[in-house]
Amino acid sequence: MTEHEPDMIALSIYLDGELGIAERHRVAAHLAACPQCASRLAALQALTADFGRLPEENLGFDLAGVIEGRLAAAPRPHDKQGAAGWWGLLPVSIGAAASIAISLTIGFGMGSALFGGAAAMPRVTAMSVFDTLPPGGLCLGPESCYSKGARK
Repeated sequence: MTEHEPDMIALSIYLDGELGIAERHRVAAHLAACPQCASRLAALQALTADFGRLPEENLGFDLAGVIEGRLAAAPRPHDKQGAAGWWGLLPVSIGAAASIAISLTIGFGMGSALFGGAAAMPRVTAMSVFDTLPPGGLCLGPESCYSKGARK
């Protein structure tokens, strides 16, 4: 409940009788003094009554039995017998390993083509930390940007 009025959730909880005693008394006191909240509660009570008047629908059969029957008829995966020898210790099949190797080879090939062959671009970028030219600088060093007379 907020300082001024209970929200719809608090009114619904009040209507369901799930509030604690102190909170229930506070909401009841507010409802007695606030006609707006009292009309909200009356609307919730009317909605509850309308839901109570809805006819109860039956499927006409027990759906649980249908589901259990379908589960019992579903094929079970066969337990694989471990391959003899060290082949059974491999985490992936040979086909999966071959497809992984092909995917990696294609990926490295495309990456090399993108960077101009043999991954030259990353190598040059990694070596740029040793350049005398600072990042964003325009001069190769102090000699090329400053005249000899300016330095003393």
